[in-house]
Amino acid sequence: MKNDIFNFRRFGKYFTSDLRTCVANYALSLLTMAVLTPIATYALISGFAYLMGGSWEGPGVRTRAFIFFMMAVCLVVTMPVKCYGKLTEKQYGSFWLTLPASRLEKFISMIIITCIIAPIAGFCIYLGIDAIISAIDPTCGEGLMATGINYFRNAGEFIDEIGGELTLNFGNEKIPVEDRTLSMDILRQMNNPWLYIDDFFAMSLPFLLGAIYFKKGKTVKTFLALAAIGTAASAIMAPAMKEWAMRIVESYDADMLVYNMFNSGLFRHFALIDTISDTLVNLAILTGIWFRIKTLKH
Repeated sequence: MKNDIFNFRRFGKYFTSDLRTCVANYALSLLTMAVLTPIATYALISGFAYLMGGSWEGPGVRTRAFIFFMMAVCLVVTMPVKCYGKLTEKQYGSFWLTLPASRLEKFISMIIITCIIAPIAGFCIYLGIDAIISAIDPTCGEGLMATGINYFRNAGEFIDEIGGELTLNFGNEKIPVEDRTLSMDILRQMNNPWLYIDDFFAMSLPFLLGAIYFKKGKTVKTFLALAAIGTAASAIMAPAMKEWAMRIVESYDADMLVYNMFNSGLFRHFALIDTISDTLVNLAILTGIWFRIKTLKH
């Protein structure tokens, strides 16, 4: 019975086949975005700077970081549709259902390729090209990968240095901030790069669900669904957040308001709350993907 649900050997064969299919469907698009985007950005901005100012100057870190972010969004949005959008078509969907693998194996393979392999491949290629360009042309500054590593390292050292000396100016008074309290704890939590991994999954999974759920207009309908859900969530949460803020304002004296607010459980356990909320959202979307696969019929 267990072999009917999950078998490592069978999963390996199916995963290899699934990966080959995704490479055939999406490799060209991925390479176009990951290779040509940084090169085109460098050529256009440097050429424009030379024509306008007479000096060769490559794009700075902020410009390249923005382009990298846009490339990441395009990858997350387009990859699921290219690789798994055909499952809603009768001919391909029927063929996919008959492949010799359990639904669990197909589900796991789909998640690994969509949320791990494709993004890592695209990001590594892009950042590698960006590092080569930065090494060739010093006017660009550091590569994005080196900049990110230095940012987290320097931010951590800065937080440790000022941790025991920070004071908060509130009106005419200075409120001392103890080490590992108030903004120091929050900054330490936000400075952890692992905190943002579940956020990236939360970006990838909705478009995978949209790719296998909607039959037409998959990307547009996914964006519309996300906008509708976000609007509904804001309408529900806004009164609760307003009431929470009013309770804080009414409960504390003005001189200690900011101090007590940042020392409340919501801020002191920011990383834990963020991880739990993102995990619950990801589990909900994964459940939707699983039941869509389970109920997929043609």
